[in-house]
Amino acid sequence: MDELYQMIYGFIQSAIQLKRLPRQGWIRVGISLSDVESVADHSYNTAMLSLLLSDLHNALHPENPLRTENVMRIAIIHDLPECQYQDFDRQLEILLGYDQYQEFKSQVLTTASHELLSLILDETVKNTWKNTFTELKDRDSKEAKFVAYVDKLEVLIQALSYEALGYHSNLFDSFWETSKNYLLSCPFDVINDVIPVLEGERDSLN
Repeated sequence: MDELYQMIYGFIQSAIQLKRLPRQGWIRVGISLSDVESVADHSYNTAMLSLLLSDLHNALHPENPLRTENVMRIAIIHDLPECQYQDFDRQLEILLGYDQYQEFKSQVLTTASHELLSLILDETVKNTWKNTFTELKDRDSKEAKFVAYVDKLEVLIQALSYEALGYHSNLFDSFWETSKNYLLSCPFDVINDVIPVLEGERDSLN
């Protein structure tokens, strides 16, 4: 039993590194280290937004519900493997090309998730987490796709928060373009209906 709880400590010591890992994309455009969010900040905001929007979706569309527990599992761990390597800036996608970048990310996610799973001693828990990592990587469930869209929405919200701090809006044009292009295929109205609100907020800041 002591070994089991030692495992918990070791796992959290790995995860806690996300609190010290800054999001590289914001640094690239000039956000100061004192203002830049950590990967853990982003993960928390994405999880909170996923919970709220999943509940709202289920209230509005009870005929086509999301499994909110799965949504939350995926949202909470979606950047957890970054504690095993680093936060990747989207410039890498530009350099490699979309297909090669996605293949690279999939390989890294697989390797990093295996390393994290090796820290979990209980086989039942390990299998549960393995299934969540697989769902995250494959994005073949509507819950995984939902979180992927919320992830992009959170980027827009964070960009707005930096503009509100006084950073020039031009710094964030590429984030808006990339995220909005990704969200064009989003089938969830609870996500799509937030975008005009964010655009209005952005207009009011400029």
